[in-house]
Amino acid sequence: MGTSDHKENQKSGEQKTKIVFVDEHQKRSATVDSHQTSTKDLDPSFGHQSNALQILYGTDLTNKTAVVTGANSGIGFEIARSLAKHGCQVILACRNLTKGEAACSKIRTEKEDANISCRRLDLCSLRGVKQFVEQYRQEALPLHLLILNAGVLNTTFKLTEDGYEEMFQVNYLAQTYLAAGLLSSMLVTKSDQPPRIIAISCESHRIESPGISTINGITTDRLSPRSPHHFDHLLSYGQSKLCLIMFIAEFRRNYPQIYSVACHPGNAINSNLTRHSYFYQFLVLLTRPFSKSLQQAAATPIYCAITKRVLKEPTIYYNNCDEGCPSSFVYNHKLTEDLWIQTQSLIELAFRKQPLTVV
Repeated sequence: MGTSDHKENQKSGEQKTKIVFVDEHQKRSATVDSHQTSTKDLDPSFGHQSNALQILYGTDLTNKTAVVTGANSGIGFEIARSLAKHGCQVILACRNLTKGEAACSKIRTEKEDANISCRRLDLCSLRGVKQFVEQYRQEALPLHLLILNAGVLNTTFKLTEDGYEEMFQVNYLAQTYLAAGLLSSMLVTKSDQPPRIIAISCESHRIESPGISTINGITTDRLSPRSPHHFDHLLSYGQSKLCLIMFIAEFRRNYPQIYSVACHPGNAINSNLTRHSYFYQFLVLLTRPFSKSLQQAAATPIYCAITKRVLKEPTIYYNNCDEGCPSSFVYNHKLTEDLWIQTQSLIELAFRKQPLTVV
């Protein structure tokens, strides 16, 4: 896209300089003033080949704060890296602090003064999530962007310390608890735009969902199976991602002052998601010609996180930097409301009367 591909930021000290963006794939161009600090007036022809740095070009995120879960590798790292390179204070919320600190160091090799830090967040422990939230609140940090990126794809059945199937808890339950806990931090953050929650889902949310149906409603013991006899890793993974979009839809209804949205980043090369399966690593190799780079996979989450255009659209789900159409379950208010209630009940059960605190 454009000369030198605009993969990294360029600065111009000249007055009234005009910059021309040329999309060689879409055969489109746009001319903007070099002193613009947002992408709102740029040609909106972003698509499946766009990358995060192209979308962020010219954007100044100084005085903005973001929390990115699962940010020590893969798509989460590229999201954190891209935001940090544009002045955003980024908190990498990671289970492994050693890997998280290594990710911070890597970003600092590109931007020495990057405002980044790493904090421990173990999504396999709801108490660990609570500790993260309490520390964040105590420090009275602002929060403009919460990007729920963390995810696992297990081929074997595992339970967390809270007694829930691991994919269900990591991909969905713990991250919704995190969002609820950090809501107060977002509501008191002063900004010219509403704070945003970006949930990373995927197209796999469309497959069969054993615990969600228009006939039986939400069945919690099928959302989180308690034994391997009722566990199908593909169905469980897709269902956890569907739950995430449904939660976002209900969250938006309950808290319209927060811009909340879900998105599909695309199938990424070198994503850490398939680290537990040689079979899926082989599939990634086969589909490499049709996959995105990690920078490209970070594009849609970044598009949802920083552009003003999305604030004017009712879309609940984005794909390839464009409006997407999620499963019909997402638009079923009875189901999304039921999931919201059942989610609270599951968290209360894990804590033995610990409520899902949202303020």
